[in-house]
Amino acid sequence: METAVLGRARGTFPGAAWPRLALLAGLVALYAPTLLDLARGAWREDEYAHGPLILAVSAFLAWRSRDALRERGSAPLTGAGLALVVVGLLSWLLGRTQGLMPIEAGSLLFAASGMVALAWGSQGLRILAFPLAFLLFFVPLPGFILDAATAPLKELVSTAVAHLLAFFGYAVERAGVVLLVDGNELLVADACSGLNSLMSLFALGLLYAHLRGASRRRTLLLAAAVIPIAVVANILRVVALVLLTVHFGPDAADGVMHEALGLSVFVVALLLLVSVDSWTRKWGQVQFRTRPHFAPAAAHAPEMGTGSKLHLTPLIVAVALIAAAIAAPVLKPTADPAAAFDLEAAVPASFAGWRIDPDVAPVPPTPDVQDNLNRLYRQIVARTYINDRGESMMLTIAHGGDQSDALKAHRQEVCYRAQGFDIRRIERGSLQAAGRTVDVTRFLAIRGNRAEPVTYWFTMGDRVVLGRLERLKVQLAHGMRGRIPDGLLVRVSSLDTDPARAHAAQAAFAAALATAVPQQHAARLVGAAHS
Repeated sequence: METAVLGRARGTFPGAAWPRLALLAGLVALYAPTLLDLARGAWREDEYAHGPLILAVSAFLAWRSRDALRERGSAPLTGAGLALVVVGLLSWLLGRTQGLMPIEAGSLLFAASGMVALAWGSQGLRILAFPLAFLLFFVPLPGFILDAATAPLKELVSTAVAHLLAFFGYAVERAGVVLLVDGNELLVADACSGLNSLMSLFALGLLYAHLRGASRRRTLLLAAAVIPIAVVANILRVVALVLLTVHFGPDAADGVMHEALGLSVFVVALLLLVSVDSWTRKWGQVQFRTRPHFAPAAAHAPEMGTGSKLHLTPLIVAVALIAAAIAAPVLKPTADPAAAFDLEAAVPASFAGWRIDPDVAPVPPTPDVQDNLNRLYRQIVARTYINDRGESMMLTIAHGGDQSDALKAHRQEVCYRAQGFDIRRIERGSLQAAGRTVDVTRFLAIRGNRAEPVTYWFTMGDRVVLGRLERLKVQLAHGMRGRIPDGLLVRVSSLDTDPARAHAAQAAFAAALATAVPQQHAARLVGAAHS
């Protein structure tokens, strides 16, 4: 008799567990393919390597709160819970079928929140607020956001490192993100921007504040301290790598030493964050006079399953999630077999007085840029053409048979910045080629004495696209018809100190190229005639 009373008070009488287990089974079935794809792809990259840890921490925090959920969970929020699950399910389907991993992974926040609302109501949402919010760090960021954050961080790190080394007597010259230190040329790569350590430290800082039971003021102070601490720690890391390279050679800064130095600096940054928290806690004892917090009286959790409606709701949700997981592969678009072609053979070796210059070898990109190209494109043709007047044009055409991933929009100004160029005069324009008007982007890239005006454009399917929203629109239009659009990047550049003259010459070169390309490939190069 005593056991029955205790069970009712804690909400554990028979029949109460299976609705929540059904919801959990549906959630696992839906997101197992997502996690598998992340493990095969994004989680292997430095930017997202923290993803599994974030997921594990959120799950552990939720499990740790199981007693609080049993004791203080409130009546299920059926309407709000179903709405959140529906939003999560539709977002997952959109991201899954269209290859939009940020949307697919981000849908977990809505689906999990909806299930908590169905299982434990508003009190459950309050209890699990932090584990649910912590899942934000699990979502891979779109490429354009990473680019927007990485570029200024690299500039900041490069400038600070140059000033520090000059202060200590080293001969330093800086050109964008390229440092020339005592005759050694060093490039501050994307991995040295500090963005990875910033995101990881921010997540750990919030987790630390949560586990310590920090007030909102202390949490905000810790969050504000993360940015300067991470930036300063990364600057010191780059300084150490530069000094190792200058004094012991480039091999000394690679491999195990590179990883060990990154880990040690991160540990130092974490210790600094803990020190800041210790200081704010002592300061807060004097400065902050908060009112005592009175927790509301605990309400016993009404059991899921006490009525037929509540019995059916989680079951219907679980069935819907499992059905969506089964249907997703069928709904996923497929690549158009006609999109496959030999890019090397399609681009003529000579045309309209232009021929491949055998004496000029393409300049290889930096390793991190090359890795990015290999991930985005399946075929790349890089050539330098010369005409009878001795004029040269550099042509790069990259073909990606699958443009279903929103991260695959590859902006050339970002690529050039990553290789140490200073980018100026970015502008939109157009050129005429094969009877089409082609929307292009133009800019001037400067590195030392090298001035390289650039013209480039991007096609998806048979349409020239300009801007992220237009690319997404074309992608979704093809996806709804069950097809994945292929993509083509075309870049023409030359060495000239007069950008206007160079861009005009590049337009004429592109027009001649479009005429010489076999007719069946012209739409890939400059879009269909109707565009």
